[in-house]
Amino acid sequence: MLRFQLLAALLALGACASPAGAPTASASNDRDCFRSLDVRSYGVVDDHRVRLHVGPTREYVLTIPQQTRDLDWTHAISVRSLSSFICVGDPSGVQLMGGDPPLPYQVTHIERLSTDVAQGS
Repeated sequence: MLRFQLLAALLALGACASPAGAPTASASNDRDCFRSLDVRSYGVVDDHRVRLHVGPTREYVLTIPQQTRDLDWTHAISVRSLSSFICVGDPSGVQLMGGDPPLPYQVTHIERLSTDVAQGS
């Protein structure tokens, strides 16, 4: 009977193990993120993309479905997020704010510019 219980316990533990190649907790901590407070400047990339300058070598591009010229650039532009960090590939809850009163523009895509592209601009 003890062997049966031991075998059942081992099978239960094996079912809880992560499959090979599954992301670990440390992999989720390696995400490329920034805080909205860290954004230093904004600029237009094209009709639907806005560049955010976050640090000396860190620039991100946010995509919105509206025209970037619809943002009221005469007033402050800001980025707002439901979480503390804004991460590459996760636009959920992220909005660009522009105008007076500020109007929200939902972000549909976030990417980081490579260091070479950021320094060349």
